[in-house]
Amino acid sequence: MLAAVAFLFTTSGTLRAQSQEQIDKFNEERKVYFTEELELTESESKAFWPLYEDFHNRKMKLVEDERNTWIYAHKNAENLTDKEILETLEKAYTLKDKQLQLEREYYQEKFLDALPAKKVLKLGKVEWDFRRYLIRKLREDGQGRRGQGGGSGKKSEEAEPHPMSPAPYLL
Repeated sequence: MLAAVAFLFTTSGTLRAQSQEQIDKFNEERKVYFTEELELTESESKAFWPLYEDFHNRKMKLVEDERNTWIYAHKNAENLTDKEILETLEKAYTLKDKQLQLEREYYQEKFLDALPAKKVLKLGKVEWDFRRYLIRKLREDGQGRRGQGGGSGKKSEEAEPHPMSPAPYLL
């Protein structure tokens, strides 16, 4: 469930379905959270945020394309030839490779132009922690509206460790 909710927050399709006000609120909350957790200086923030927004938008486009490829494949599996299935698999894995290439480009090059290496390393954890924060917030909001609990009762910090990679797959 955690992966599914986190995935929804990261796909641009999900954000497009939201009102512009909700998107702006999400982006501002993310900016405040990242800035605080990474302890960004004003100059670091000015250099980092345009890079991060570009990275995030490009990655979300790749994630959405990959997701749509899998959806297409599963909806049409009975009607696809073996050749079409192999082509679809190749497309999905090529998109996943592009995501990894994009992460390498930004984490090993571009982000290092804006931030010290220790902050670039910490960025992956901050991204992961922000996702967990959003999920926790959704659960709390759900409890307040419906008066019902949900989930396992475990805190998400205890339920799963943060990944070693900069940006865990959706995520």
